[in-house]
Amino acid sequence: MTNPSSTHGFLYAEDLTHEDVTALETFLNTHLGRVYDEVGPTGEISFAMRSLLILVSDSAGFLHSLLRVKQPEAWQRAAIVREWQRLRSTAADFNHCDGYDHDRWSDQVRHYNPADEAAEQERIRRIVDAVDTGGGTRPDPRDQKR
Repeated sequence: MTNPSSTHGFLYAEDLTHEDVTALETFLNTHLGRVYDEVGPTGEISFAMRSLLILVSDSAGFLHSLLRVKQPEAWQRAAIVREWQRLRSTAADFNHCDGYDHDRWSDQVRHYNPADEAAEQERIRRIVDAVDTGGGTRPDPRDQKR
């Protein structure tokens, strides 16, 4: 069920707030915690669930610390995207549960901001141009020997 307080999804990770991270972490802890409670405190599944809960907490904590940086460097911007994606994809299988915010958690965020997106597109163009000018044309994969 969609959270009624949500109004839009994220196009860029720069739009994330501490509240967004806390909401997703809380949702995950609630649902993963239920599974952990059902399997009990011992056994392989219990250990796996406890490890997953720790990873969610660590990822959210790291993301909170990254969001405090006023002017994040390239590696920090990439880490913000990666950590949000990690939490978001962990929650994806719970998309049928109450509290899952389809508007904000369903879509993948690929870039920190429009400038990072443009820079990536430019890198891709340069690679394609280098392939095109380096040997004339790109090889046709159908021409490879089998």
